[in-house]
Amino acid sequence: MKKIYICLAFAALSFCACDDFLDRKPIAKMDSEKFFANEEQLQLYANGLYINMTPDAEELTTGKSTCDYLARNTTDALLQKNFTANQMSGWTIGAWKDLFRVNYFLEHMDRANCPSEVINHYRGIARFWRAYFYFDKVKTYGDVPWYSHTIDSKDMVALYKQRDDREAVMDSVLKDINYACDHIRNRSETTITPWMALALKSRICLFEGTYRKYHAVNPSTGQPWKEQNASERFLKACIDASEKIIDSEQFNLYNTKNPETDYRYVFQQEKPVAEEVIWAKEYSASLSSFHNLTQVFVSSGNLSNRWSPTQEFVNTYLNRDGSRFTDDPDYSTKGFAQNAANRDCRLAQEIMMPGYTKSNNNGKAVAINPNWSVTMTGYQIIKYNMDGTYYEVTNHCSNSVPVIRYAEILLNEAEAKAELGLMTNKVWDQTIRPIRVRAGVKGNAPVTADPYLIAYYNNTVTDKWILEIRRERAIELFLEGGGLRYDDLMRWRVGELLTKDLGSIYIGSKNLAVDSDGDGKPDLMVVDKVPGNKNKDITYIDLSKTRFYTFRDGRLYVANNNVWENKKYVHPIPTAAIVKNNNLKQNYGWE
Repeated sequence: MKKIYICLAFAALSFCACDDFLDRKPIAKMDSEKFFANEEQLQLYANGLYINMTPDAEELTTGKSTCDYLARNTTDALLQKNFTANQMSGWTIGAWKDLFRVNYFLEHMDRANCPSEVINHYRGIARFWRAYFYFDKVKTYGDVPWYSHTIDSKDMVALYKQRDDREAVMDSVLKDINYACDHIRNRSETTITPWMALALKSRICLFEGTYRKYHAVNPSTGQPWKEQNASERFLKACIDASEKIIDSEQFNLYNTKNPETDYRYVFQQEKPVAEEVIWAKEYSASLSSFHNLTQVFVSSGNLSNRWSPTQEFVNTYLNRDGSRFTDDPDYSTKGFAQNAANRDCRLAQEIMMPGYTKSNNNGKAVAINPNWSVTMTGYQIIKYNMDGTYYEVTNHCSNSVPVIRYAEILLNEAEAKAELGLMTNKVWDQTIRPIRVRAGVKGNAPVTADPYLIAYYNNTVTDKWILEIRRERAIELFLEGGGLRYDDLMRWRVGELLTKDLGSIYIGSKNLAVDSDGDGKPDLMVVDKVPGNKNKDITYIDLSKTRFYTFRDGRLYVANNNVWENKKYVHPIPTAAIVKNNNLKQNYGWE
């Protein structure tokens, strides 16, 4: 019955997703006075927001998956050569309907016969979602129109308003999330908790604080920021939110002292691991609620973009004794098995390494090696996979997928303090050390800046603390948050990293069968032309017939067709939207 009520409530606010934002038909009206009569109905509507606005499993993992440490067999439209605003979409009514639903809720919840504390709780939930919505819009477009109320189809002033300045919008976002933090109750029956609000605030404020620091101008206008100290203000707000979560002692890293399994355990459970996971997208086998992530990461067919971690990324995992893998003068010529030896235990829990097993159809555990029809680099993702053949041919995965974990809060706290020059050994021990210890890595603070990371970031940062925190973010939050790594590159203003080399495991020589997976049997041969007497046990990569690879320095390099221009720090406003609304001005550089 509750699901029916939710559907009815949201059906009343349905729009034609194919219509442009400025071509809206009148909103279907519901009797809000009757529907929003009591707390139960407020809760039903709030639950509907949660169901509709929480990202799904694929969006949380492979959404915005383009980044510097993954090879793929496709190129995102934005990063293609000659991409223009004519090709841009995303300004349709469908892209804004969640905001209308939130604002509708805010405008009508006062009709409920409830104490003010109850109303304020649901107002906090609605403002949580409005902050979440606008944070995504600002990351995408920069300046966007701010709407704090529902729009009548006859309100031409509102419909055709110009975009609001990013600074004003983000100040409004901060007000919304602050209200949510202060007023959402910590009750078992609520879907949104004050801890989720604080976690979202931590993420938002770190993003905006570092964005303002590394971008000298507003990318939407090309003009300097109006508030020069906004970076510090947002970073301090990030610290405040993070410390409230840390000091509450409500959360911790899941750690049973088994570094080989503890990290991945968090991503394998149907019920979110409560001590670490602050917010998750939940699935349930008993309720027939599933996702297909295992298929996505093991399929060589249409389900997969062949997301493949690069050697450059694998190089950043430390050795278990805390030393840098790349300090070994021979690191660049180490084979697959050598790469895995005595490394950070997260490596073998995120990426298939020697010793990985899964159950076959008979329930027997069998050793599995990387499949070159799936991986393009020799490295294959297993972080979210259910370890069984059954899940590879069905969409019946029910493991929950985290949206925000406690580990991210520790990383946010550390980075915000490092960016403000407040990082110390004590802060390190409270934030980064526990993350490394859980992964079986000695957690000592860095003595010097890592030259490999300095070069990796093109000498844009040389601070030892910041570099090590970036190392940890990339590894710990691998494929999380609906594109956290992409967002990191954007806020640090290092978009050019999207054009980096995408290297495979070290192979050695062409035209020679090699043991690529370390099982003692030749299994791969890179050739200029496939020989007539092929070995059925060997995968051949024919350089004469592939557009994906080149071979140099003993390894394959996946073609990186990404084209970067600084204007791409924000997406263009779709030309179609500007044609309909002359008040919309195009983002700087996209004119």
